[in-house]
Amino acid sequence: MHKGNILIYWSLFFNAINGIVLMLLMQLFLCSSAHAQELLGIANSNYAGQMGLTMNPAAVVGEPFKWELHLFSFDANAANNYIYLRKRRGAIPLSNSNDDPTTDRYTTTDKWSYGSTFFKAPAFLYSQKKYGLAFSTSLRAGYSVVDLPWHLAKFAKEGFEYDPLQGAFFEGGNVKIGIISWQEIAVTAGALVIDDGSNYLSFGLTGKNNRGFEGTYLNLNAVTYNSSADSLLIVQNINMDYGHSLPENNEKKLSSILSRRGKGWGINVGAQYIRNRNNSFYKPCANNDEKPYDYKLGVSLIDAGYLTFNREASTYKFDNLSTDWFYIDTAKFKDVSQVDSMFSAQFTGSSTNTRFLRSFKIATPAAVSIQFDWALNNHFFINFSAVQRIVLSKIALRRMNQIALTPRYERKKFEVTIPISFYEQFKPRVGLGLRYGILTIGSDMLSPLFGLTDSYGADFYLGLSIKSKGRCGGESGRRKRLSIEKCKVPNH
Repeated sequence: MHKGNILIYWSLFFNAINGIVLMLLMQLFLCSSAHAQELLGIANSNYAGQMGLTMNPAAVVGEPFKWELHLFSFDANAANNYIYLRKRRGAIPLSNSNDDPTTDRYTTTDKWSYGSTFFKAPAFLYSQKKYGLAFSTSLRAGYSVVDLPWHLAKFAKEGFEYDPLQGAFFEGGNVKIGIISWQEIAVTAGALVIDDGSNYLSFGLTGKNNRGFEGTYLNLNAVTYNSSADSLLIVQNINMDYGHSLPENNEKKLSSILSRRGKGWGINVGAQYIRNRNNSFYKPCANNDEKPYDYKLGVSLIDAGYLTFNREASTYKFDNLSTDWFYIDTAKFKDVSQVDSMFSAQFTGSSTNTRFLRSFKIATPAAVSIQFDWALNNHFFINFSAVQRIVLSKIALRRMNQIALTPRYERKKFEVTIPISFYEQFKPRVGLGLRYGILTIGSDMLSPLFGLTDSYGADFYLGLSIKSKGRCGGESGRRKRLSIEKCKVPNH
């Protein structure tokens, strides 16, 4: 895939998810009659390579191959508990109905939504029994919306002219939104700590330099409001802060979108324990038909870091403000600066009174993870993995909580996995991952493809990498032949 096309797709994705904040700001207040890359299927494979380091950097030590040239990998995923694709209306439709294929789960529970994408290239990994090193560059983007009250979600979807909810006062708060796009340059190092025949323990650390492109956040701490009519919104009280670092004048050129507006650092750190590691499985000339270990246990801290945005950045605070917004259905805007001015003027009488700071720091989507891999025999494995987010700052991009049970069949050149996962403990999802030669392809959510169930998300990943097991015994074939000939006993 051409690099220019990748950048265009990636920038379009970020601008699409960045519109979520504008959508919420404008549709929650200005609606007229007018919506981790955990790679669960492959991350815990013995042949995951670079596609597994994001889950646990300790995996860089003692790989069943000597080195990997990672040509590229790509993942895009999104999930929520509100809008869904109806059953039988997938990419391969099983229904000829003319009804709208999507609808909402209209319940009184808080709503959430998460999404992310990354493109990694180039990347390299070198692994020995006692140590390992890796390097990668990635483009990443993600968004998170948590604790959105059901009535705000419904108004965001239908507009404030939604009759069944008009005339009533609603309260809400604790809404948190984060959006970031950034470049990540990562260096991973790992080392063996214990190897006594039965116990094999390694540690790994990834250091990351983050180059921020665009960032947005919103914290809606409290709001009391009433949509009295299509053209009138009464806000009795609002306590909110938000900020953004975006191209001026809504500039859409790649040179502007990919300009550095922030910088920061991040780390991944992990440990991996292997019980009864079979060294023969990991030798360069092994046919890999032996059982590699009894079980493998890993624990890791991932994506702990931050970005400080200080270019084209502004933050705004609304402390216990109120307004009666007449003719809200006629309000229009062209870019984010007009949104800032319009909100400030409506609530304070001045277009600049709510401006607070010219920079902000936002945390990357940190989490702790545990991985348990049980080798049933030479080729069949069962993996259990869990990812629990940790929030390092009030302003943060948050990660989805996930648990997954993944059976897999694994050989040196071929692998198939079936991840069964829960995102935010909401609904089970079933995926499929395949690896053949240098190609890895899969999805942790198959439902949007076949439409066998209602689909609350989508996921797809793809990767190409070349792996080498190195020289057999550390010698080239020619040297081995010469050595054998020298040892031959002459015939008499």
